[in-house]
Amino acid sequence: MPALRRKVGGAVKKRGPASPKKKLDYPEETAGSRMAREIRVRANKLTKEERDELFKRAMQVYYGGSWPKEAARR
Repeated sequence: MPALRRKVGGAVKKRGPASPKKKLDYPEETAGSRMAREIRVRANKLTKEERDELFKRAMQVYYGGSWPKEAARR
C-alpha cells in the first residue's frame, strides 16, 4: 500500500507510517464466551423438528402473533 502524501509548500512530502497500534489485552475466556460455547453445544444436539419449533417461537417473539405454516425459512 503506498504511503500517504501531503502537499507542503508546493512540494509533495511523503508521510511515514502511522504510529503502531497498541496491542489490546483480551482475556482468553469470559462468562459470555463460556455461555456461547454451551449454547452452541446444546443447539448442535437439536433435531430438525426441535429447530423448526424453536424457529417458530422466535418468529413469534420478533413479529408477534402466530407464524404462518407455509412460510419459507431458507
